[in-house]
Amino acid sequence: MKKKFLFFTIILAMLLSGAIMCLSFNPLSFAQDSEKEYVSIPILMYHSVLKSKKGNYAVFPDMLEDDIKYLKKHCYEAIFIQDIIDYCENKKELPKKPVVLTFDDGHYNNYFYAYPIIKKYNFKANLNVIGCFSEYSTSSGDIDNPNYSYLTWSEIKTLHDSGLFEIGNHTYKMHQFKPRFGIARTSGESDEDYKKALSDDVLRLENKLQQECGFTSQVFAYPFGKYSKESENILRDIGFKAFLTCNEGINKVYKGDPTVLSHLKRINRTGLISTEEFFSKYKIN
Repeated sequence: MKKKFLFFTIILAMLLSGAIMCLSFNPLSFAQDSEKEYVSIPILMYHSVLKSKKGNYAVFPDMLEDDIKYLKKHCYEAIFIQDIIDYCENKKELPKKPVVLTFDDGHYNNYFYAYPIIKKYNFKANLNVIGCFSEYSTSSGDIDNPNYSYLTWSEIKTLHDSGLFEIGNHTYKMHQFKPRFGIARTSGESDEDYKKALSDDVLRLENKLQQECGFTSQVFAYPFGKYSKESENILRDIGFKAFLTCNEGINKVYKGDPTVLSHLKRINRTGLISTEEFFSKYKIN
C-alpha cells in the first residue's frame, strides 16, 4: 500500500512540475511595454535535414526531433509567419509562447526527413522555396535524393495542403552570388531596371505557385539576408507583408503594429551543437 501511495505521489509531483513550468513567467511571453502589448517570438532557421552529414546549414533528423521535443517540453507552440502578420495587422491573438520553424531553399530532404517529424508532433513550419530549383526537379525527374534533390511543385503542394507548412517566396532565380548578390542592385543599375528585374523574378515564382499549387505567398525570405529599403518597397507593392532576414535575435512583436514585419530576425540552427547547447546559447527556455 505504501509503495502504491509513493508511486502516485511521484506521478502527481511530475504533473504539477510540468504545469508550473508552462504557467510560470518567462521573458519570452506576453508583456506590457509603455502601454503596448507585445510578445517575444524566436524564429529558427533550418536548411537541410540529412542523415549523411551535419554542418552550419544541415542538421541530423534526430536533432530536429530533439529540438521539437525541447520546445514542446518548454510549452512553446508553433505558429506560421501569417499568424504574426495577423497579430500585427489585425490584433488577432497568439499563444503565450509562440515559436516559428523556418526551412530555407526547398530541399527535398525537408519533405523526406522533416515532414514526418513535424507531422508526428503536430508542429508547424514555414518553408521558403527557390523556384528554379523546383522547376528543374519537376521537369528533369532528378528527384527523391535527400542529399541533393529539391522539392517538386507536387511535393510543395502536398506540404501546403497538409496544413503543417506555410510556403514562402525565396525568389525564382536570385539566390545567387552573381551577377548580383541575392536581390541586391548591380552597379549602375537604374531604379526602373532594378524594379523590373526584382519584380519579374519574384512574380515568376508567385505565378508558378498559383498555377502548380493553387496558392500564392505573403512571406518573402531574403536570399543571404540581403535587403534594402528599395527592395522592400518593391516587394510590398507586389503584395508581400512579412520579410525574413538572417539577422539573429528574438523578435519583439507589438500587437497592432506591423513595422516589425519588415525585418523579422531568425536564428540559424547550426548542426554543430546539441539541442541543449543551442537553446541555452539563445536563452530560449
